[in-house]
Amino acid sequence: MKYVAMNFHYVRYPLSTFLDKVERSFFEYVELWAAAPHFNIYDATMADAAALKKEIKKRNLKLACVTPEQCVYPVNLAIQDTQLRNNSIEYFKKTIEVAEALETSRVIVSAGYGFFNQPKEEAWKLAKESLSVLSQFAKGKGITLTLEPLMVTTSNVINSSSDLSRMIDEVNSPNLVGMLDTSQMSFYPETPKEYFKNLGDKLQYLHFNDRSHLVPGDGDLPMKDHYKQIVENGYDGFCSFEICDRRYYCDPDAALDSIENWIKSNKF
Repeated sequence: MKYVAMNFHYVRYPLSTFLDKVERSFFEYVELWAAAPHFNIYDATMADAAALKKEIKKRNLKLACVTPEQCVYPVNLAIQDTQLRNNSIEYFKKTIEVAEALETSRVIVSAGYGFFNQPKEEAWKLAKESLSVLSQFAKGKGITLTLEPLMVTTSNVINSSSDLSRMIDEVNSPNLVGMLDTSQMSFYPETPKEYFKNLGDKLQYLHFNDRSHLVPGDGDLPMKDHYKQIVENGYDGFCSFEICDRRYYCDPDAALDSIENWIKSNKF
């Protein structure tokens, strides 16, 4: 498995602090949470991407994927507001261009949400249309879009592995695949086994986090069992750690150390 460090919990530090720490760790890959203050997609230029690529390479690191902020920003691929939806499509198109400039082949995307008091199928239709446009654009750039389910409190479009499989099948693009986030999964709830059953080889990325995006072992999820199921299903791709809780903001290095220790203690 290819273990990936992510910069979300370094949000109160410069991005260079994160990269320096990863260089000193056992991680070889990074996932770029692309948002202010580290790398703001709205304002970033291709020159900024070139400079970041140089910083990553000089530390002998590799970029696994780009994950633009899309839950707290005004980004929504399924909303009825045409202007907001079109702006969201353009936001992801720029992210895809940034990923191409950074020489990575993967961008994480979510389907957005519709108003919760309106039929899910209406939001589903709009999300499908948006994802179809983006998948075609990504194909031209050599980028794979990795679709992530969200909690039922965040989205009413894709919450489960069956929802995820259905959307991938309906968009029907080789440039749209799925992923598993163990924290998001826990709110449905499902197990990794069900994700592998429903997605097969379309499951191509992991966010391996304890409940509420904590360091594995800091929450109440059966992380050892989850990890065992992932290994038993033959998964050997990227395994990233999306650590978001504010408890880690003051000392983010310690969180990375804890992740590294967990992996070394629990590898099967």
